[in-house]
Amino acid sequence: MKLSIFSVLTLGLAAGTLAAPTQVQERDLPTVTGVLSGIGTKVDALGSAINAYNGGDVSKVQAASNNLVTAINDGNTKVSGSGALSSGDALGLPGPVNDLKTKITTVVSNLDKKKAEIVKAGKGAQTYNDLTQQKAAAKKLSDTIVSKVPQNLQSLASNIAGGISDAIAVGVKDFADQAPKKREAEAEAEAETFQAAPVAVAV
Repeated sequence: MKLSIFSVLTLGLAAGTLAAPTQVQERDLPTVTGVLSGIGTKVDALGSAINAYNGGDVSKVQAASNNLVTAINDGNTKVSGSGALSSGDALGLPGPVNDLKTKITTVVSNLDKKKAEIVKAGKGAQTYNDLTQQKAAAKKLSDTIVSKVPQNLQSLASNIAGGISDAIAVGVKDFADQAPKKREAEAEAEAETFQAAPVAVAV
């Protein structure tokens, strides 16, 4: 029988729970789940803005995207300041994380359906940058969450928590052809200038 990553993680966490001390503290799990829930609300708002967009001004979508990045970064700060999670706490993570991943996957799919209108409005590069920022913020949050899980469960937890940024990465790939060319050209020019610069020799 083929097991999903979710099932493998659950089994692994359960095994870790049985091997862990009987005293279990769950005071920090609500902090993490609360953060994920708050981010989910911002994802829903972004989804609504995307669904309502039919071309032209993208300010509402932009505002919703900015709010999402802020929520993720604020959430990362909250989780960073919380204590380590017990094996019992870790058992409560897969459900909320998977729910958030599902929401993001849907929003990214709907965003891709609006790509033609967004590009026509001249906001393809901006959307690419927004997605890149979202992905980077989500990656930091995922890493922070995993760091709170017991060491012996971090590899398994990473497969689940990483799904959040992976879902956004699909959007980044969808809009990769809209990446700012100017920025790439500037980076290449800087690299060439650095390579051509004379090397100072101490006398």
